[in-house]
Amino acid sequence: MSVLAIIPARSGSKEIKNKNFISLKGKKLIQYTIEESLKSKIIDRIYVSSDSKKILKFSKKFKISTIMRPKRISLDNSKTIDCVKHLLRYLKKKENYSPKFVIVLQPTSPLRNHFHIDNALIKLIQHKNADSLVSCIKVPHHFTPQKLMTIKKNNFLQFDKKIIRRQKIKNYFARNGAAIYIFNYSKVKNNLFGKKVIPFIMDKKSSFDIDDLEDLNIVKKLI
Repeated sequence: MSVLAIIPARSGSKEIKNKNFISLKGKKLIQYTIEESLKSKIIDRIYVSSDSKKILKFSKKFKISTIMRPKRISLDNSKTIDCVKHLLRYLKKKENYSPKFVIVLQPTSPLRNHFHIDNALIKLIQHKNADSLVSCIKVPHHFTPQKLMTIKKNNFLQFDKKIIRRQKIKNYFARNGAAIYIFNYSKVKNNLFGKKVIPFIMDKKSSFDIDDLEDLNIVKKLI
C-alpha cells in the first residue's frame, strides 16, 4: 500500500505576504507540516508543491521531494485539486507511479500533528466503503443555522430559523481549515472528496488555520 502526502505551498497570499514561509516561533510555517508528515509511520512519500523557488529550496533540506508548480495553477483562485492533479500526472508519466491513498496537508495548520495524520489515515483505510476523509471541527451551538440572524433594512434583526432549545439543536460540523484531506486514488479522480466522505473530528486547538494576522497571533500563543 502506498501513501503519498502532498503539501501545497504557493507563494502568494492576500492577508499575509509569503504566508507559508513566515517565521513562527523559530520555524518557518511550512516546516511544522513537513516535520509532522516525516514523523508519520504510514506515509511513504512526501512532496512539496510550490511556485516559489525559495520554498522548494528550503523543503529540500528535509530530504523530501519537491515539484515546481506552474504559475497558472498558483493564483488566488486556483484550486488545490489542480496542484494535486499536476503532481499525480507528473509521477505517472515519470515513474508510472500511482498511490493507493493521497493525503493533502495544508501548511497553514501548524498545530495538526503526526498523530492526527496517522489516525486519520488508519480510519480511512479501515473504512472500506469510503472514498475520502476530511478533517472537521464541531460547530459551536451559537453558530448553527438555528441561531443565525440577518439585519433587515429597518435595522431590526431577522431570525433565519425558528428558535428552538439548545438541547434540540442538531450537531453540525465544518472543515477545519483543510488540516487533512485524504482520498482513495482508485475511487476519486477529479476532486478531493468523491461521494462517500467520512469525517475526522479534531479539537479546536489543533484545528487552528492561519488565514490572517489575528489567527497568526493566536497560534503563536498556543504554540
